[in-house]
Formats: sequence, C-alpha cells, structure tokens
Amino acid sequence: MKILGRLLLPLVCIGMIPIAMAADNGVADHPGYVDYSVLTSITNIEPTVEVSLKAPILNMITNLIRSEDEEAANFVSKLLLFTVNVFESDAIDVDEIAGSMNEIADDLDQRGWERVVRVREDPDHVDVYFRLSDDADVMYGIAVMVAAPGETVLVNIVGDISTNDISALGQRFDIDELVDLEVN
Repeated sequence: MKILGRLLLPLVCIGMIPIAMAADNGVADHPGYVDYSVLTSITNIEPTVEVSLKAPILNMITNLIRSEDEEAANFVSKLLLFTVNVFESDAIDVDEIAGSMNEIADDLDQRGWERVVRVREDPDHVDVYFRLSDDADVMYGIAVMVAAPGETVLVNIVGDISTNDISALGQRFDIDELVDLEVN
C-alpha cells in the first residue's frame, strides 16, 4: 500500500501541473490583468521587492483568516492575482520607463480602464487605473505604475471585487474614503 501511495502522489502532482498552468493562463485573459513585461525588461535588474500571490495562495490565505475576519476573507476570496514589483537602482532610465508606461497607459485607456490618478511632476511619473465592469458594480483590476529616480513600482490586483466589498473593507480598517465609495 505504501508503494502505491509513493507512486500515486507524484503522478497526481504531475497531473496537476497543466491545471495550475491553465489557471495562470486564465488570469492573463482576465480583464483586470496588466502585462508589465515590457517595463520589467527595461529595468534590467531583479526587483528589490517582489510579491506574487496567485489564486491557490490567495485561497489558502482566505481559509486561514476566515475565522478571524470574515469581511477580509470575503474580499481576498475574490482576488485572482496580487502582484507588486519594486525595482530600486539609480541606473534605471526614468525617461525610458515613463515612455513605456505611457504606452501601457494608452493601451489601458483603449481597453476601457479608468484612470483615477495621474501625476507628472518632473521627473516623477505615476498612473493608477481601475478596470470596472460595464455597470460599474464590479472592479476587475487595479493597476499602479510609478517611475521616479532610483525606483520603479508596478502593482496589479486582479479579481472580481464588488464596490460593497471595498466599502466593507474600508469599514473594517477605518478608511473613510472607501466606506462611502460610489462608482456609479
């Protein structure tokens, strides 16, 4: 019986690889996903901070926090991807990064994203976008791009988050700006 278990477990794990890869591919097709690969290739360095939480880890987090905080667990359960990349180096060409950020911003504009923050204070360059459903009841994604001397920050949060979820999270963490959020 132990031999069967030793053989069966690796086969099941190998069989799960295509499923996990398909889940990742599905996120890339989600309307809230932003491909930052052009920007990460320009930096030409490893990120100093890299957070990449995909659906399986987010589900695990949901299960771990559910007994402590139901509202936060409900919010996290609707996320498919949470990524943060911070690149710190004085060798990064801010103008080149900003130019590529403008191209990504133009693409987001064309794909129906809503620009909520834009800062152009030489040499700083900041864009924050929300991707909402057509009826604005669901937020599919949040994209943040920051270029400043010595630092580039890229954030993408992907999911199916209702404005009620955001309001509940604002109440839970006492963030007044989120409590009264009305997107319509």
